Amino acid sequence: MKRIILTGLSFLLLVSCEKRLNQALKSTDKDFILKVAEEYETKKRYTQAISLYEYATKFVVGTDEAPEVAYRNAYLNYLDKNYRLAAHQFKNFVLSYPKDSRAHDAAYMIAYCHYVDSPDYNLDQTNTHDALIELQSYIDTYPNSDKIAECNRMMDDLTRKLEKKAFENAKTLYKITEYKAAIISFDNVLEDFPDTKLREEVLIYLLRAKTELAANSIHRLQNDRINDAVNSYNNFIRLFPNSGYSDEAKRLNNRLDNARITYQTRENAIKEAADNSQSDDNPQSEEKRKDKEKNKIS
Repeated sequence: MKRIILTGLSFLLLVSCEKRLNQALKSTDKDFILKVAEEYETKKRYTQAISLYEYATKFVVGTDEAPEVAYRNAYLNYLDKNYRLAAHQFKNFVLSYPKDSRAHDAAYMIAYCHYVDSPDYNLDQTNTHDALIELQSYIDTYPNSDKIAECNRMMDDLTRKLEKKAFENAKTLYKITEYKAAIISFDNVLEDFPDTKLREEVLIYLLRAKTELAANSIHRLQNDRINDAVNSYNNFIRLFPNSGYSDEAKRLNNRLDNARITYQTRENAIKEAADNSQSDDNPQSEEKRKDKEKNKIS
């Protein structure tokens, strides 16, 4: 019975609240509209509060209340996790009211909304790039802000996310044996993120990919690719002499040594065949060969 009574009271309360919302949305009294909007905001019913602040906008144009309504609307969209919309509204606030005391906070919220809207590294990173742009813009505009350290932390966080995505994309290329593309991608990781904490892993993957490419190359390309892979091995050992990948790196280098021996054996065979071919085509060489045969007989 108590549960039925409570359910009934909740239903009546909901109906009453919705009735008040509808009344406000049909009203032309801005004070009443804003009062109801504040009530919903206090109750953390952000969707209803947002709809009322948006509705109130046309009634406060040109008044002292206009900046407050615009700011509250943007901030409530942030609280309601409508981050892209909130960022857009905060930007409009800064452009519309640059001298307002909240313009500085609004500028920060533009960047912050983009930051929290940045997805996991394995998803599209358009929002991450946008966030980096907005954070840098805030830092450039407010270099003395007490939020600079936090902005730098967020930029580092976003950069690591982009770095992780680039690294994982390169690993995928390696796993599907697209070694040339993987090498380019791993090189790009090192170039785009020079202070990466993944350098050791990137370099061992580069050595793996270059070794596979060299070992499986056609003869005319093999020597240069072996040399390139050996250079990667030397670079890895120089930078990470105590790496947990050291044993693997040495095995890969031994494989390169074997590939070089195979290459050199084939190279010698090719040269010998070429020399023999030239000898067969040379009349003087043929005469010398016959003379040697006569000498052997005698």
